[in-house]
Amino acid sequence: MEAGEAKVKRIQPPWSPPPELKQPELRLYNSLTRSKEIFRPQNGKRVLWYCCGPTVYDASHMGHAR
Repeated sequence: MEAGEAKVKRIQPPWSPPPELKQPELRLYNSLTRSKEIFRPQNGKRVLWYCCGPTVYDASHMGHAR
């Protein structure tokens, strides 16, 4: 700062709580319709999920588990 310059105090705006945020939507790609669709569970908040394992073409080893 040079001689004679006044230091300007930074003014902070008053704090206010953030507005209520909407619940985020989970969108999944539907390969049948080729579009993203909003995911809605069939039973309230309970979701059942099936995921198939790896396709192994030879003897199993630790690399498959990784």
